[in-house]
Amino acid sequence: MERLFSPDGGFMHFLSKLSDICIISILWLMCCIPVVTIGASTTAAYYAMVKVVKKERGTLLREFWSSFKRNLKDSIIINAIYLLIVGILVFNIYSMYQQIGNPQNSMAFQMLFIYVALLFVMLALCIYTYPVLSRFEMKKTALVKFSVMIMFRHFFITLLLLAVFMLSFIAILVFPLVAILVPGVCLYLYSFFMEKILRKYMSEEMLEAWDGEAEENQEIA
Repeated sequence: MERLFSPDGGFMHFLSKLSDICIISILWLMCCIPVVTIGASTTAAYYAMVKVVKKERGTLLREFWSSFKRNLKDSIIINAIYLLIVGILVFNIYSMYQQIGNPQNSMAFQMLFIYVALLFVMLALCIYTYPVLSRFEMKKTALVKFSVMIMFRHFFITLLLLAVFMLSFIAILVFPLVAILVPGVCLYLYSFFMEKILRKYMSEEMLEAWDGEAEENQEIA
């Protein structure tokens, strides 16, 4: 029992990880307030989650802010485009929903289904884009293309990640107070699947650097 509650015991180790996850959630929420920085916040949160919580290297605040500042410019541009597309899709979904049953628009239900499907594709793309940005260094167009490729290549994992996202979103809607923990838990769960995918596209040198003491994003061809 004493060993369990000792500073090096399993219970204290669990509490330490839980507190880190909670801090990452709070940092993510704070940095998402300007909206345009959602991408940078998510990139930094995933980077800190894997490096500090999973790999137990570095300090949480240092790794979070380092990644946030390093990827801010690229993530803002990508995030702005994503937000625009998502906004258009949400508007079209609402419009088609309002027209269901209207005899003058018999295609409303079919179009509603198409727009909802596209919205889920965009959500999946967002789920992949920011972890990829946290790990690799490439041009923005190449980053999006690479994210689309792995999104469809690992389709069943994509469905699983979407399910985790939806459950997390619903949990926050039903119990708003859990927002200080759920985003971090969501990213923590993502990392189990995302890391297996990302490592498949890393070279031997990149893997050695990431598993060692590398601080900067690694390059990918």
